[in-house]
Amino acid sequence: MARTLNRLTSKQVESLGPGRHADGGGLYLDRDASGRSRWIFMWKRDGKRREMGLGAAGKGGVGLAKVRLAAEAAREVAKAGGDPIEARDAVPAEPVPVPTFGEVADDFVASLSPQWRNEKHRAQWKMTLTTYAKPLRPLPVDRVDTPAVLEVLQAVWLAKPETASRLRGRIERVLDAAKAKGFRTGENPARWRGHLDHLLPKRQKLTRGHHAALPYGEVSGFIAELRGREAVAALALEFLILTAARSGEVLGATWGEIDLEAKVWTVPATRMKAGREHRVALSKRAVTLLEAAKPLTANPAEKAKQADRPVFPGQARGAFLSSMALAMLLRRMKVTTTAHGFRSSFRDWAGEVSTFPREVAEAALAHTVGDATERAYRRGDALEKRRKLMEAWAGYVEPKPKGSNLLPFGRAMA
Repeated sequence: MARTLNRLTSKQVESLGPGRHADGGGLYLDRDASGRSRWIFMWKRDGKRREMGLGAAGKGGVGLAKVRLAAEAAREVAKAGGDPIEARDAVPAEPVPVPTFGEVADDFVASLSPQWRNEKHRAQWKMTLTTYAKPLRPLPVDRVDTPAVLEVLQAVWLAKPETASRLRGRIERVLDAAKAKGFRTGENPARWRGHLDHLLPKRQKLTRGHHAALPYGEVSGFIAELRGREAVAALALEFLILTAARSGEVLGATWGEIDLEAKVWTVPATRMKAGREHRVALSKRAVTLLEAAKPLTANPAEKAKQADRPVFPGQARGAFLSSMALAMLLRRMKVTTTAHGFRSSFRDWAGEVSTFPREVAEAALAHTVGDATERAYRRGDALEKRRKLMEAWAGYVEPKPKGSNLLPFGRAMA
C-alpha cells in the first residue's frame, strides 16, 4: 500500500484554511472558521469512530514533529486493541512550559503586523513592549501581577502620560492573548477600569494628551527663523507647515506622488491614517519648496526609479528623512511645539481668522466630516476650495520682509 503518512508540511500547518486536513495514519489538523486550530487523532473501536485531542496547532501550539510522535504512540495502542485516550490519561502529562511575557509579546506583535498599514505602527508596538516593558519580559507570563505592571507604568506615568497610557493598553492586550492561549488565568492586572484606575492618577488630570502647538500668530516668525537653517529637515518642516500634513505623510513622500504642474500632492491610502487617498492642494510657496528639494534626489541616469525616490532624503542613499530629524531640529530651535502641533496651529487659524467653511478646513486635514449619509452625498474632496484655503494660509504665515526671503538651499545637500 502507498505511504500515506506525513502529508502535511509546516508551511501548510500555518496557511491551510478551515476544515480537517489529514496528515495520514489518523492524524488531522482541525481548523475552524475563526482560524483556531488543534490536532486530533481518529481511530475505530468496536466499529465506532473515536477521536482524541492532541493539543493546539499553529504558532505557539504543538509542533508537527512532536504531534506525529504522539500520533504514532496512539496508533500502536489502537493497533494492539487498547484505548489511546485511556493510555494517555494513565501517563502523567508532561507539563507545558509557560512562555515569558517577552515571548508572548513578540508573538502578539507579529500576529498583528498584517493589519497595520505601515512599518511605523509595528515599530511603536515593538519599542514600547521592548524598552518600557523590559522588566516584564523575562517573567513567565503567568507570573505577571499587579505590582509588576505598576512598577513598569509608574516609571513613565507622570513623565510621559501619553506613552504610559498606550503602554498599559498594550500590556493588557498581551496578557489577554496569553490567557486566550491558556498560559494564565484570572483577572488581567493591566486592566484600567475598576483596577488600575484606583492605583494610578487619572490621565485627564495629567495632560489632555494633545500635541504641543505654536499659536498661529507666531508661526510666521518661526518660519523666518526656520529659513535661516540650511538643512533638509528645515525644508521638510516648512513644507509640513504649509500643507498641514502629518509628519509621517511628509517624511514618506515620494516624487511619484507629486504633480508639480497640477500643484497637487496625492498621498496614497496606505500612508494615510484613515486609510483613504488624500489629495493636498499645494500653494505657490509649497511648490517652490519642492523645486528646491529636487536636486537632493535628482538622478538623470535613473529616471525610471525617480518616482520612488524620497522627496526629503535622509543621509543614507535612497533613505527617507527620519522623524527624529524634525524633533531634533525643533529642539535645537528651543521651541516646545511638536511637528504634529502645526496642524493645530493651522486649524485654529482657519477657525478663528479665515472665513473658510469648517468642512473645507477639516478636509484639508484629511478628517472625516459628517455622518455616513452626508459623506455619501458629498463625493468630492473640495480640492479647488482647499487650494484657496492653503494659499491663504501660506500668505498668512509668510514672514514679514526683514531682508531676503530667498531659500537657503543654493546647493545640493547629502
